[in-house]
Amino acid sequence: MTQTVARSRGDAVRTLVNAVGWDLRLQLRHQIVTVAVLVTVAYGIGLRLIPEGWRVDVTVVLVLSDPTMIGFLFVGALVLFERGAGTLNAVVVTPLTPALYVWAKAVSLTAISVLCALTMTVIGHGRDFRPAPLIAAVVLTSMLFVFIGIAAVVRVRTLNEYLVVVPVFLVPLYLPLLGFLGLGGSALYYPLPTQASLLLIERSLETRPAWEAFYSIGLLAISTAAAYFWAVRSFRAYVRGSVKAA
Repeated sequence: MTQTVARSRGDAVRTLVNAVGWDLRLQLRHQIVTVAVLVTVAYGIGLRLIPEGWRVDVTVVLVLSDPTMIGFLFVGALVLFERGAGTLNAVVVTPLTPALYVWAKAVSLTAISVLCALTMTVIGHGRDFRPAPLIAAVVLTSMLFVFIGIAAVVRVRTLNEYLVVVPVFLVPLYLPLLGFLGLGGSALYYPLPTQASLLLIERSLETRPAWEAFYSIGLLAISTAAAYFWAVRSFRAYVRGSVKAA
């Protein structure tokens, strides 16, 4: 029994690794990685050119609005491409379960997000930042956006429809930027996971209270886990048709 479970887990890991490799090759073929890196290099050079007193605030806004968003923007195009090519229909009869499919997209796109966030910050700040809070913020926020993106894109048939539903999810999630810019009471934004993202990114660039780290990691982890289960259930409902619509 124990050997059977171990073999099953080993097969799942190999399937996930193969799926991540396939997704990365697909993203390279469609120049997603190239475009993302070029844009973040341009942002990093721009950070170097602005006054030092503005650099931290601008970096926080840019990291939240660009590298962490890569997954949400591109997962829609990738899933729709696979649907158009008939790949999603083939997935149903492969060992790639809905959970592994969702994880493969999250891992591959989050790897690009981390690469871009680190590239932008290193160019803009040199070694004058702490990588751990930055990586934690980008990993958890990027996965959150990828999972939400999958839950959204499996409900539509075209890229135009996906772009229409994007604001429904993005507007509430980006409200904390108003608080960061001094608009409204900041306490109102603390229930939103992107408020936690902002605080973690700030923590990588300047000293912040310790409680913010516990709050940020906790809220982002819970939000990302909830988004993951929503994405898997949505995939089963709208692609496999095996459960009721989530």
